[in-house]
Parts: sequence; structure tokens; C-alpha cells
Amino acid sequence: MQAERLNVPMSREDVSVESARFDPVVDAVVSATGERTPTASDSFDEAYSRRRLYGAAIGLSKEFRSGLDARLALENARQSSNAASSALDPEYRTFLLLDFTQPLLRDFGSAVNSADLQVADQRLQQARFGYLDQAVRLVETIELTYFELARAHEILRLRIESRELASELLDGNRQKFEAGIVPITEVQEAETAGAARDEQVVFARQQMEIAANRLKNLLEISHDDPLAAALIRTETLPGTEQIWPPLESALSTALQDRPDLERQRLEIVSRDIRLAFFQNQKLPRLDLEASLGVNGLSGDLQSPASASAQANRGDYWRSVDQAASGDGYVWFAGLRFDYPLDNRAAAARYRRAGHEKSQALYRLKGLESTVETEVRNALTAVERGFERVQVAERFQQLADITLSQEMERLREGLTDTFRVLDFQDSVIEARVRKANALVDFNQGLSRLFRAMGANLERRNIVHPLEDKETLHVRN
Repeated sequence: MQAERLNVPMSREDVSVESARFDPVVDAVVSATGERTPTASDSFDEAYSRRRLYGAAIGLSKEFRSGLDARLALENARQSSNAASSALDPEYRTFLLLDFTQPLLRDFGSAVNSADLQVADQRLQQARFGYLDQAVRLVETIELTYFELARAHEILRLRIESRELASELLDGNRQKFEAGIVPITEVQEAETAGAARDEQVVFARQQMEIAANRLKNLLEISHDDPLAAALIRTETLPGTEQIWPPLESALSTALQDRPDLERQRLEIVSRDIRLAFFQNQKLPRLDLEASLGVNGLSGDLQSPASASAQANRGDYWRSVDQAASGDGYVWFAGLRFDYPLDNRAAAARYRRAGHEKSQALYRLKGLESTVETEVRNALTAVERGFERVQVAERFQQLADITLSQEMERLREGLTDTFRVLDFQDSVIEARVRKANALVDFNQGLSRLFRAMGANLERRNIVHPLEDKETLHVRN
């Protein structure tokens, strides 16, 4: 259960991973470039052209569920040069740019771009129902094992009672033998029966201990737990007065509440999401690309003569002011079209997604058929178990009456030890049959309510799920 439970937080992290795709991203770049090149041009005051360029940029980008991919960036550049035509040294430039790309066909729309997120969310829901299904099945297993232990306790009690009956008969035969009423064979026959019944007691105790160990294992009682050495005693088996639903109601509840059915239905939803996504991927790619920006320079236009007459140093904040004024700008808009000839890969993925959805539908149909069979078989076991209990009770009553009559005949000397032992066996076996029938009836109820997906609520173990997320264990 603990291992299965971890699938829930693991799936929740998968949702976070897919959701993070739409988180804003900050990027920053710092760069430096140096250049010294020999030159024969008189545009430089020495035999080399020298240039230094330092750049810095910071941007904020985000992908939207509509498919829009946008980036806002602020870029700065500082350049110094020994060119005579350079009126600013150093020269600062500032750019504020907004770039975006919006798909118009393929990858357009929230449903397409959030497909992986939607599938991850379905997987989270499936993990929750998987955990619930595991709990439902574990409770059934514990119930069945508990009733097996109850059966073993009852059979051990009956075998001990049978041994005591043989012991009482042996004591009576010994007294009669000493009085010369019966031969020694009557004593020996009672002794033999007692030994055989001792073996039955030992075997019944073995079965009880094995059933107890199985239940302790299911309850995760380890060998170093104080309860490991304790004797687990069961309560009196519930009788046939218990109420169970008719077939139509049981089937309706099962088809509505079974967690494994809910899990498979969510699988179909996931397949629908993937199918719609791959259908979109068959479209051509047509993207609207656009860019808008403003820029500024750290100075004004000057002639080379005036530039050489005075030393003009660029000022960074001047470039920022000019960029903010919007005097310098740049813009771009265009459409980009892309379509692979034949488009075979996208078509194949779409067909595969269709097959996967059909596969999920077939599995749901098969699971619904299995659920119906489980409910019908469990209900049959309950109803036939109920009838077996009634028959076993009548058989036990008749066996008790017959043994009582035979014991009266033994006291009158009209019967022998062999017949009495045989009638004692009949009585004990009748009680064993009743115990078996009652256990099978209760196990049938456990299987029925598990098949309906209602055994947790029946035992008040689990509160109804809040948002299908967390199991609230009461006991």
C-alpha cells in the first residue's frame, strides 16, 4: 500500500513538470569582443584598426497555452574604436525588443499546447484510483484471511470437542469393562478413536497457526513486534441475517464506483487528448512572426571635422533616453509556412493514437464484462452460501438428535462403541459443515462488496475521497 501510495505524489510532480513549461524564463548574456587588425587605410591614426565591444542583455520569455512564444529583452552595447569617422568614443547603444511567434495552424490553441499537461493530470487521477483500488483489494484479502482464521478457530474448537467426546466414551467403557459389562475391544476402540482425534486436533491447530501468520503478515506485524507472538482470536462469525443488494443494484454500484473502472475511463480520456493533439499535428505549420523594438544612441550626429575638434564621449544614460523617446525603432512582421511532403510521420502518429484509443475502449469493455462476472459469481456464492447454512443447520439438528438417541441406546446396552463413535463423527462433521458454510457465506459477502467497490465504506475504513485525492483512514 505504501509503495502504491507513492504513485500519487510522483504523478503530482509530473503535473508540476508539465505545468512548468509555461513558466516565465529569465535569460542574461554578458559578452566582450576585442579586435586589432593591420590596415593601410588613412581612416585610422595608426597602422592598426582597433575595436572593443562589450555587450549585456537581459530577457524575459514565456510560452503561452495558445502557442504564443514571446520574449521581451533589453540589450546594451558599448563600443570603442580608433576609426577617425567615429564621433563617439565610447559609443553606447540601447535596444528594447519584443519578439513573438504565434502558430496559426499546427500547435495553435490551448488544448493542443497543454495536451501533455492534461495527460499528466489524468495520470494523477489514475494514480489516485489505483491507490484506492489497491486499498479495496487489500481489505478484501484481509477479510478473507480473517474468515479463514475464524474457520480454523471454529474447527479447532470442534476437534477438541470431538476428542473430549471420545475421552468421555473411553472413561465410560473402562468403567463398564471393570464391571464386566463390555469386552476389552470396546475400550480399545474408544482409545483408537481418541488417538485419531488427537491427530485431528494437532492438524487443526496447525491450520489455525498458519492462518494467523498470514493475517499478521497482511497487517504487517513483523517478527520483532510484541503482537507477533500473541494469539489472534476472532469474534463470533456474523450470521445470515446480514443484508446484501440485489443483482441490478450491485451491478449498478460496481459500474459506477469500481476504482479500476474509473482508472480505465480516465485512460480513454487521455487517449482522446492525444488523438486530438496528433490530429492537429497533421496540419501545415503557419506561424506569424513579429518583432518590435526601439533603440537609442549615446550622442547626436556630428561631422568628422567637428568630432575631431572636440573629444565626444558617449553617455550610457543618453542612449537610454533616446531609446525611451522612440525616435529609433525597428519592426518586422512575416508569415512562415512549413509542410513536409506526404506528411507521413504525422499521419502515422495520428493513426497510432486512434489504435491506442480503440485499445483502451476494448480494455474498458473487457473490464466491465469482468466486473459483471465477478459480481454475479460473488452474489451466487452469497445466495448459495446462505442456502448451505440453512441446510447445514437442519443437518446438525438431525445429527444431534441421532447422537442423543444413540447415547440413550448405549446406556441401555442396545448399541456398541463403534456406532456411537460414528454418530459422534457425524455430529462434529455436521458442525464443521455449518462452520464452513457460514465462513463461505461471509467470504462471499466480502467478495461481493469488493466487486461492487463498496467494501471500504461497508467497513467504515475510508471516508469518501475529497477531490479523489486523499484517503482519510478512520481506524
